[in-house]
Amino acid sequence: MQNPHQLHKYGTALLWAGVLVWVPYFLLRMVGESPSLLMYLPFHLLGVIGGTRMRTTANKQLGKPVEKRKGYKRVAHYIVIASLLVWIPYYALKLSGRLVELTPFLIVHLIGIFSGTGLMGIGGAVQYFQKKRQK
Repeated sequence: MQNPHQLHKYGTALLWAGVLVWVPYFLLRMVGESPSLLMYLPFHLLGVIGGTRMRTTANKQLGKPVEKRKGYKRVAHYIVIASLLVWIPYYALKLSGRLVELTPFLIVHLIGIFSGTGLMGIGGAVQYFQKKRQK
């Protein structure tokens, strides 16, 4: 894609599609159905990873410098990484043949994702308004 602004826009849309793929999954769970996790997980990963890569590529094409994470951004980033790494013991236990309950791992994952991205968003908003106030 030639236009990095379009690439960034499509990357954001793909990222959100990857997150929102879980809406029908959880709606089905709430009405008592048991949809297969493996039907939704590939679309989630494709959307989230693909969208993130597209946005990173667009930022590079736009010449945006890679930001050094400091303070709250570094903490938020580590929280998100930790929430992703929670799946390693889950799948290790599954591969060993043990019966593993998904819920505790999912709860830790979601708490980490929401708190890490929330911290990034709140911190970014605070910085934005501080810069605006200084002008």
